Amino acid sequence: MTITVLWPLLAGVILVLALHVWASRRSLGSPAVWLRAGALVLLAAVALQPAIAGGEDPPTPTATDVVLLIDRTTSMGAQDWDGQRPRMEGVASDITALVSAMPSARYSVVVMDNDARISVPWTTDTTAVVTFAETMGWREESFGIGSDISVGKPIAEQLLSDSAQSRPQARRFLIYMGDGEQTMEAVPASFDTLAPLLSGSKVLGYGTEGGGQMTLRPDTDELVMRDGVPQLSYIDESSLRTISEELGGSYEHRLTPGGLDFWPDGAGGALGDTGTPDYSLAWVLAVAAAAVLAVDGWFTLRQAREARRETQP
Repeated sequence: MTITVLWPLLAGVILVLALHVWASRRSLGSPAVWLRAGALVLLAAVALQPAIAGGEDPPTPTATDVVLLIDRTTSMGAQDWDGQRPRMEGVASDITALVSAMPSARYSVVVMDNDARISVPWTTDTTAVVTFAETMGWREESFGIGSDISVGKPIAEQLLSDSAQSRPQARRFLIYMGDGEQTMEAVPASFDTLAPLLSGSKVLGYGTEGGGQMTLRPDTDELVMRDGVPQLSYIDESSLRTISEELGGSYEHRLTPGGLDFWPDGAGGALGDTGTPDYSLAWVLAVAAAAVLAVDGWFTLRQAREARRETQP
């Protein structure tokens, strides 16, 4: 049972009750006096706003933070997505689908090529996220120093840790988008330390086992060549599945647009309404007071009729 006192109403009812008792002190034997007093007592109880406490269900988080970790190395320009389109077009298509499914989430984009950096800081402007995805291109081959598929892990971890501190009730998701090619000799760092920070994760893999020819940059048809031979890039699904397992999420091979399922969107603040609402008893007491007053009105009306009949000649 919970009580939420409406002090002005309670004080007013107590004052009226006291005046009523004082004014009726010479006719306390009348049922009407006690009916009106009872109605006032019930109204005083209404002023206490009694309620039966609801259940304490766990709060439902509604704020959502999503980190996009995107491979932007030359191999993401390989032309084996949806036929002979660059893999990066697949990334842009999937990001468009993501923000459509989760329009109220907050996003941050980390790109990986020679190093890793935050290209889109935390934002709820989904148009900016999509525009960046459609225009970011890939690293030009002549500027490459090799690929480390885990180079963005420290920045992603920092973003997620900051989110956990500033928005502890928010859901946090990571989406890794790449082809899994590790051309550096170093062993990729494990992503397992990110798993405790996440509500969910997906690893989306782009490329084919047959490989795709790579263009130097988005604005040219010139291919990456070695000794006059076009070079091919191949997806490494084993590495991508390893990342997925370390994150505790799911892996999906992306070859064509559509068909992706994302998490339910979240909106608003850090928490939605929690638990079962209290069941108020005030309305029951108010109905009882009205019923008492109705009975008093009926007695008063009957007495008035009897008095009228007695006074008639």
